[in-house]
Amino acid sequence: MDEKTREKLGIDENKPNDWFEVLYSETNESGEGVPWANMAPHPIFKNWIDKNSNIGEGKTALVVGCGMGDDAIELKSQGFDVTAFDVSNSAIELCKTRFPDSGVTFVQADLIKGVSEWYQKFDFVLEIFTIQALPPKYEEKVIQNISDFVANNGKLMVVTEVQQGKRTYENGPPWLLNNSYMESFENKGLKQIFHSKSNEVELGEEIHLSIFQRKI
Repeated sequence: MDEKTREKLGIDENKPNDWFEVLYSETNESGEGVPWANMAPHPIFKNWIDKNSNIGEGKTALVVGCGMGDDAIELKSQGFDVTAFDVSNSAIELCKTRFPDSGVTFVQADLIKGVSEWYQKFDFVLEIFTIQALPPKYEEKVIQNISDFVANNGKLMVVTEVQQGKRTYENGPPWLLNNSYMESFENKGLKQIFHSKSNEVELGEEIHLSIFQRKI
């Protein structure tokens, strides 16, 4: 992201959430101007779910940083009881406007602060590009909080672009992850059970789909 855009959005390492509200408050149901808004389920997630359909009956799911809401709607179509959150109130209102009768619970929440009532509550947690949208100094905290959402025997899917270079505040957003994120999740009580990668990336060196499961 160029410096002019950073200044326009008010990106501040010590106010890491503020720029999301600026971004979503300036768009509409089209998602124009939101760089990660596919206005459809993320294609890597969609490809996986199409090969693993009907896995949600009787199970709960949480979408981290739901943005415009399309991934949450896809999980709902698979039978999950879905909660989806974003730190931006404007994003949540857009989700509710786009999908008024979806049955998805769209709520505003702060990943950095965490949500104690969601501790080990969800059978399936989906995280796509949220960690890399926050400055590197919050990585350990947000990985802990995401891990805490995963129920016993529950699964976490992470889709992220990775780089070999050091994560520094000056180089983002996005602040692409290093391969070490996988070990970080395993250090939080999860075990990696699936991993795939592709070189078809926009910014990084690889894009990963990793699935973790809480150890019992």
